[in-house]
Amino acid sequence: MRDSPTPRRIRAFVWAATMVFMGAVVLVSVALVMNARRVALDDYEAQASRFVAGAESALNRSLLAVDVLLASMDELLGLSVAVNDWVDAAPASERLRSSARQNLMVRYVALLNAQGQTLASSDASGGALAVQLPPGFLASVLEQSVSTLMVSPPVVSFTTAERVLYFARHLRMADSTRVVAVAEVPVGALSSVLVQGVDISGLQVTLERAGGELLLSVPHREEPAAPLLKPPLHEVTSAGHEWRAAARLSGDPALVVYRPVLYQDLRISASIPLRDALAGWREQRTAIGLTGLLFVAMIAAAGVLALRYLDRLSLARIAIAQSKATLDQALESMVSGFLLLDGEQRVVQWNSRFEEIFPWLRGVIAPMLPFRRVMEETSRHHLPRASEEERMRWVELRLLKQKQHQEPHEQVLPNGRTIQITERPTPEGGLVITYHDVTALRRASAEIESLAFYDPLTNLPNRRLLMDRMQQVVAASVRSGQYGALLFLDLDHFKTLNDTQGHEVGDMLLRQVADRLKTCVRREDTVARLGGDEFVVMLHELSTRSEEAAAYARRVGEKILRALNVPYSLGALSYHSTPSIGATLMGGPLQPGGVDPLKQADIAMYQVKSQGRNALCFFDPEMQIAISARAQLETDLQTALAARQFVLYYQPQFHLDGRMVGAEALIRWVHPERGLIAPGAFIGVAEESELIVPMGHWVLRTACEQLAAWQSDPRCSHLQLSVNVSARQFRQRDFVARVVEVLRETGARPHLLKLELTESLVLDDVEDTVAKMGLLKTKGVRFSVDDFGTGYSSLAYLTRLPLDQLKIDQSFVHNLAVRHTDDVIVQTIIGMARNLELDVIAEGVETLTQKNLLAEYGCQLFQGYLMGMPGPVEELEALLHNGAVVAPPPGAPAGAASTAPDAAA
Repeated sequence: MRDSPTPRRIRAFVWAATMVFMGAVVLVSVALVMNARRVALDDYEAQASRFVAGAESALNRSLLAVDVLLASMDELLGLSVAVNDWVDAAPASERLRSSARQNLMVRYVALLNAQGQTLASSDASGGALAVQLPPGFLASVLEQSVSTLMVSPPVVSFTTAERVLYFARHLRMADSTRVVAVAEVPVGALSSVLVQGVDISGLQVTLERAGGELLLSVPHREEPAAPLLKPPLHEVTSAGHEWRAAARLSGDPALVVYRPVLYQDLRISASIPLRDALAGWREQRTAIGLTGLLFVAMIAAAGVLALRYLDRLSLARIAIAQSKATLDQALESMVSGFLLLDGEQRVVQWNSRFEEIFPWLRGVIAPMLPFRRVMEETSRHHLPRASEEERMRWVELRLLKQKQHQEPHEQVLPNGRTIQITERPTPEGGLVITYHDVTALRRASAEIESLAFYDPLTNLPNRRLLMDRMQQVVAASVRSGQYGALLFLDLDHFKTLNDTQGHEVGDMLLRQVADRLKTCVRREDTVARLGGDEFVVMLHELSTRSEEAAAYARRVGEKILRALNVPYSLGALSYHSTPSIGATLMGGPLQPGGVDPLKQADIAMYQVKSQGRNALCFFDPEMQIAISARAQLETDLQTALAARQFVLYYQPQFHLDGRMVGAEALIRWVHPERGLIAPGAFIGVAEESELIVPMGHWVLRTACEQLAAWQSDPRCSHLQLSVNVSARQFRQRDFVARVVEVLRETGARPHLLKLELTESLVLDDVEDTVAKMGLLKTKGVRFSVDDFGTGYSSLAYLTRLPLDQLKIDQSFVHNLAVRHTDDVIVQTIIGMARNLELDVIAEGVETLTQKNLLAEYGCQLFQGYLMGMPGPVEELEALLHNGAVVAPPPGAPAGAASTAPDAAA
């Protein structure tokens, strides 16, 4: 390290002055800290002295009041002219009570004989009061030759369970017999007198005897016996009334002040631990120390800055001598190219970076070379195939920009690099030109723009760029009258591929789909990715006639379908994917305002999804109407639930012999404007919107309430009710709990409730289904499989389910005697149910032929229009009263069937 350019003598003088100032700051800081400590201790000592003096005065007054109260009992009760037997407890107690009310500290006063028996007291129990004095205290009071006030050790009161002190003095009666006047004073009341509401941080107050026996303390100490504090106060009297020792309660180093009390060698002490007394001083000490350190640091910094300033003055001379060499080094180390021109636009200086950017000028550039000559040579490389006239025109434009001193401009070199040129005039009329390579910056800007407007996975335009182009195409289409088209694509079952093969394979598929889509459209058309597996193809300027434009769009859509149906090679996996495509026309001379072509194409795409996928569908305004109606229906359903617009209809179920065995509860919607609405019009919407869950719970509760209501009617008490349960409702976690709760709250008999589950629901999650059915089966609930035979049942699963009944779907019943295969299926279902010991009921029985065939095949339970149509509960009950016979449910005890008196008719 080289020596400082400042002379050593001057540096020593600066450091000496700095040290003197720093030492002065340290000394002042120490003096301030010590003075602040002394002031803090003096202040707390004064506070403690004032507190003890006040406490002494207050306590003396309180003790004197108690003493006067006890001494006055002689005059109050006339003890000096009476004997024990003359004391009448009732009037004496009343007088004591009146006298004791004047002293709020005293809980009660009592007059005791030498054996400790109560002669009278201010307590409500009077002479019956049991006074529990500390052991030996009564004897010590009676032993006094001169009657003085005595204070007992603290004890726990037998009646109030709080710590108290007893004050007593003996009194003489006419026959020289001694009696004892006693007052009970709660320690808490005496503590309040002692503390006087003073708030001194860390204050510890004691009332103790000279020998150290603690009577009370603040803060209170919960100890069964009065402790002895050490050292006793009578041993420290030589130190005066103010001394520093261990705190009387905690034993910590403290400031301790004590005073004697008027009675029985009592002492009041106040202890303030030094850590509390000096808490504020510590903050001052820290503040003073930090301030001192700050001043020391400032002085040191000032010394360092002074030395640096002196060093800089010394170095300035050296720097001036080295300035030219430094400038040359700086120019050579510049990242940018540098060129300096004089007032006559001649080259004065340049750096090596300039030659690296313009390598063709290495053999040409020279001092005092006119800048025009540099531009002429550059034009040969920029415009190698241009004529001389074109090159001169380029040079003139370049020199004109230079004279105008415009903002930085850019120049693209033949090698593809982008150079930013900045020109600044000098005071002498010359020019400083810098050439900065911004190729990387421009590439980064292009990449940022690509990220903002293009999908990073497929490099297709994203939603933002698509919407911008769509607005432009629609506006141009309205002006030109040319129709465009929008195709919305969604890959079928893409989520399944992602879930089973991973997102990497899904990304490979998306990139290949993007490549195939670009081969199906023109260069001027747009292929965009909205996100996930959704793509949009925008075709514009197809035709001025909507029919021709739609035909062209259809041809493109079919071409896309063919291209995307070709199997994909996804690594080692060969995968076949299909798209669903929705299409709509856009623009044209009659483009209505507010139309969203993207939404229309999306609606058309979902129409394809609903019809089986892998197809093309054009948007139909009827689709929009249907979707709007569906949304309105969902809103109306929510209102209907809140307004209780639903009712239950009941379709009876009969035995082969004509007896009614039960009914199926069917929901109906009584719309205030459209009247009665069948479930087929709203159940699908309720399933999709999840309103089916509260709706199904309402049906279950209403049906159970009806079962409970029928229990009091002999005609209906054994009717079963079948309730359909939707898949969403059954899959709720609390389904079992809610069913049990409804049964308990309504009081319905569980064995009369039959829950109908669809075949697909039962087999969707067999483990969950078996668990829930098993729990409800233990409660007595019965189960039936609805629409049996329409799905793909597994007999292995069927045998695991705790079923009671199979329900033959009405589609098979309708084709009995019409299609032979349906007869075979019905016979198979009935035979299988018989082998599994399950009941079978056929629904949709509309003709006598169907019923007879079913009976011939072995079916004994029927439901359908032939026997009865769904209706309100009143119609079902009327049907019963008109002659229908109620059959007991399967498994009911013998004799449980109930027949109306007039049923035989």
